[in-house]
Amino acid sequence: MSLFVHLHVHTQYSILDGASGVKALVRRAKELGMEALAITDHGNMFGVKEFHDAATAASVKPIIGCEIYVARTSLEDKTSVEDRSGDHLILLAKNKTGYHNLVKLVSQAWIRGFYYKPRIDKELLRQHREGLIASSACIAGEAAQEILQGNIRGAEEAILSYREIFGDDYYLEVQRHETSDPTADVTVFPYQQRVIAAYRELAAKHNIKIIASNDVHFIMQDEAEAHDRLICLNTGKDIDDPKRLRYTKQEYLKSGEEMTAIRTLDDLNGYIFNCVNKN
Repeated sequence: MSLFVHLHVHTQYSILDGASGVKALVRRAKELGMEALAITDHGNMFGVKEFHDAATAASVKPIIGCEIYVARTSLEDKTSVEDRSGDHLILLAKNKTGYHNLVKLVSQAWIRGFYYKPRIDKELLRQHREGLIASSACIAGEAAQEILQGNIRGAEEAILSYREIFGDDYYLEVQRHETSDPTADVTVFPYQQRVIAAYRELAAKHNIKIIASNDVHFIMQDEAEAHDRLICLNTGKDIDDPKRLRYTKQEYLKSGEEMTAIRTLDDLNGYIFNCVNKN
């Protein structure tokens, strides 16, 4: 039985971004001895019913979540260029109340907040925070973006704003997608290292726990090339375009042993690597 649980997972319902079939994803988690698995598709909960049914049938605890987009201003503001995407944030339901609030947030993101992407804002988060766990997401999260822009003060303010909303149910999330593949994006890992270094200090300063994820977008390592083609379709770019979007090709459902090996590459022994609420 693996002690590691993936809490940042995209299925085929992260349209033209995730390449993981739900049933195959659950089956692989079961093969790896994982007792639980999350679903956190981009901006939607389209796959939740299928995922819940498949996971329950396989005796894998389903953790229902979403990687939402948080507007930098207000979800009602649909004029600024900087708010066309929003900052990423992972939300996980820890009980029935949390699930209902997650449904409300995602619904409002599409009904009221849609501007290029379905967005919410922090005021809406405050209204529907009960029963939810939040993590800072990948390097597209608000705090991580501030760090990468050299604004540690801004990162700290972002972290404290989420801490004020979620209290001890807010976590800083770290990822390490190291790759030497010349056809992959090798720039991501140095950015992740910068974020980890800053999170260490800010987590210690404010007594915030840290979790690790692998930003899963496909299931097996050898599916990286197929996922790469999917990204070309998503962005409308030719595969030989040197400026097109690329992933690190590390975004597969890694085993607990592989995640442990990643941890031993650095002095992350004090980090908490996953948090599955048993409610």
